[in-house]
Amino acid sequence: MRLPAVVPELIVAAACLLLVALAGWVRGRWRAAPAAATAAVLAAALAVTAASLGAAPVPAFEGTYLVDAQAQRFKLLILTAALIALALSACHFRGRAAEAHAPAALLFATLGALGLCSAVDLGLVLLFLQITSMASYVLVALVRSDTHALEAALKYFLFGAAALAVMAYGLTFLYGLTGSLDLRTIGVRLAEADRGWVAVALVLALAGYGFKAALVPVHFWAPDALGTAAAPVAGFLSVVPKLGAFAALARFVVEALPPAAVDWPWLLALLAAATMSYGNLAALRQQRLKRLLAYSTIAQAGYLLTAVTVLTRAGGADDALLFYLAAYLLMNLAAFAVAGSLELEGDRAAALRGLSRRTPPLAAALAVALLSLAGIPPLAGFAGKVLLLEAALDGGMAWLAIVAALNMLLALVYYLRLVAWMYFQAPDTTIAAPRAIAGFAAAGLWVCVGGTLLLGLLPGVWLPSG
Repeated sequence: MRLPAVVPELIVAAACLLLVALAGWVRGRWRAAPAAATAAVLAAALAVTAASLGAAPVPAFEGTYLVDAQAQRFKLLILTAALIALALSACHFRGRAAEAHAPAALLFATLGALGLCSAVDLGLVLLFLQITSMASYVLVALVRSDTHALEAALKYFLFGAAALAVMAYGLTFLYGLTGSLDLRTIGVRLAEADRGWVAVALVLALAGYGFKAALVPVHFWAPDALGTAAAPVAGFLSVVPKLGAFAALARFVVEALPPAAVDWPWLLALLAAATMSYGNLAALRQQRLKRLLAYSTIAQAGYLLTAVTVLTRAGGADDALLFYLAAYLLMNLAAFAVAGSLELEGDRAAALRGLSRRTPPLAAALAVALLSLAGIPPLAGFAGKVLLLEAALDGGMAWLAIVAALNMLLALVYYLRLVAWMYFQAPDTTIAAPRAIAGFAAAGLWVCVGGTLLLGLLPGVWLPSG
C-alpha cells in the first residue's frame, strides 16, 4: 500500500476519531474548538489533494482503492464544499448545544464521500455509503428540540436503511455472477453473464447510488430531510453526499458494466428524465424556501445524471459532469446560506418579498444563486447546462437533451418568481427582517457568489481543456 496517495483520507479519518472524544469533552467557550480543528483538517486535506492533481494513478489497500485524476478532482470539490458548509454551520450553531457535535458529524460524512471517489471494490463502496449516510442522519437530528427534524431524521434513516439493503442485495448478484468484488474484474466477466440477471443486479444496485444522489424513485427523503434540517446542514447534505454518489456511480457504470452485458445508458437516461421532471414540477407549488430548494436539488440531480448517461459515448461528458458539479456546489450552498437567514420566520418563501430593500447584499447573493440554478448567462449554471446538453447530443441522446432543455425552461418559472419577489414587490411588514449573515458564514457565502461568477465568465479555470 502506498500511504502518500491516501494522505487526505488518513488526515480526515484520524481527525474524525479525535473529534468524537473532543466534542464530548469541551464545555463553554471551548465548544468552538471542534469547528476550528475541523477547518484546519479540511484545509490541510484540500492542500494535499490540490498538490497531487495530475499525478499518475496509484492503487492502495491491495488494489481496492484507486487514487487517479478523476478521483482527485471529485475530492477537491468535496473538500471545498465541506469547508464552505463548515463555515456556514459553525456560525449557525454557535452558542447552541450542538455546536461541538456538528463539525464531527460533518467530517464523518465528508470522509465517506471522499472514499466513494476512489473505491473500486463493492464492499468498500457500500461501507463508505454507510459512513456518509449515518453521519447524515445525525446532522438532520442535531437540534433535538425540533420534533419535525427528528421525525425527518427517522424517515431518512428508515428509507436509507431500506435503500442500502436493496443495494447490498444487488451487489451479491454481481458477486455471484462474477466471483469478484473488484469493479474492473466484474466489468470483464459480466460480458459473458446472463443479460437478464445483470439487469436485475443493476436495478437493485442503483437503489443505493440513487438514494445518496436523490434520484427518482429513491428521492423521497430529500424534501423532508432538507426542508427541516438547519439550512447550512441542508446545504451540506444537498451537495457533499451527492458529489460522492456521482463519483461512485460514474466509476461503477464505466468500469463494471460493459455495454455487451446491459444497455445501462438507456436506463440512466430514463431515470434522468424522470428525476428532473419530477423535481421541477414539484418545486412549482412550494411555498417554503428550503423545501423548494430541496425539490430543486432533485431536478439538478437529473441534469447531472444526463452526463453520467453518456460517459462512454461522449468525450466531454466527464468534464461536463465535473464542471456542473462545481457550479452546483457553489450556487446551491449560496442559496441555502441565504435561506438560513429566513428560518426564524418559518422559512416562508414570502419572506423574500422586498428583500432587496431590506438587505440588498443578501438579495444580490440569492439572486446570483437562483439565476445560476436557472441557467441564466453569464453565470456558472449557464455554462454547465450548455456543457451537459452538448454531451447529451454528442452521445446520441438527442431526446434526453430536449427533455433537459424543456425542464430548464420549466425551472425558470419558480427561480425567476423568487427573484421577482425580491426586487419587484414590497416587503411583507408582518415578517421580521432576515437574520444577518456575518463572520465566516459571510465569507463562505461570498466565496460561493464569487465562484459562481468566475466559473461563468471563465469556465476554463476548472475545465482541463480550457
